[in-house]
Amino acid sequence: MKNLVLTSAAASAFFSAAASAGVVAYSSFEELAAIPGQYVDTLDPLTDHALLDNADQPFVNYAGGAELGFSSFYTNTRNDVGLSDGDFLGVTNFTGAVGSYTDGLNGFQLSDTDGLVTVSMQGVDLTGLGSAGVSIDLFVQSTGYESDDRVRVWVEVDGGVELDLFALAGDDLEAPDVAGQWLNLSLDLTGYSSAVLRFELDSNAGTEAIYVDNIVFVPAPGAIALMGLAGLAGTRRRRG
Repeated sequence: MKNLVLTSAAASAFFSAAASAGVVAYSSFEELAAIPGQYVDTLDPLTDHALLDNADQPFVNYAGGAELGFSSFYTNTRNDVGLSDGDFLGVTNFTGAVGSYTDGLNGFQLSDTDGLVTVSMQGVDLTGLGSAGVSIDLFVQSTGYESDDRVRVWVEVDGGVELDLFALAGDDLEAPDVAGQWLNLSLDLTGYSSAVLRFELDSNAGTEAIYVDNIVFVPAPGAIALMGLAGLAGTRRRRG
């Protein structure tokens, strides 16, 4: 079974109000320059490894500042060329697919990974908040996806428990209410003390791409009531 969690109107309104009241941590990928061109991985595509930032290529790692930092990791799932052939990946301001980003001028792109690329955001301390929530905007480019293509967005809480915001593969990625539009995903994190947001793509074509923007962790009084409608603000299950 695959999960897709989309915010209801009530949950979206909640995040808007909560964000204006105070933000715990955020990233819209605005603190780094969006360097044009492709990212080329110089390491062995047959070996799992952390991706490195290369001179004059899009950033795939960031130590963090006002915005959350992030790191990228490649996993060999296809015994293919990986990112060694050059692919559009990293911080970008390219809008040809998305029209515009939901917050600012930049976003983060993953495409044609010829393997699995996972981006991990800097961990967020939720201690003492009592309740909290996370929101992220995701764009799945409309194209033809095969059964082994998959996209996942999730939060690892308290050092081990994984909570999915989005997990679809194959034809489900091309559903009319999924592909070709910005999706706002959100999750109530009440009761947890730490959270690491991650997103990943496993694909093998240039048109198979995702874009991420506007990641926000907020204090969330009343989040259970607002987001719990219809099973955490609207949960749709698909067969994978």
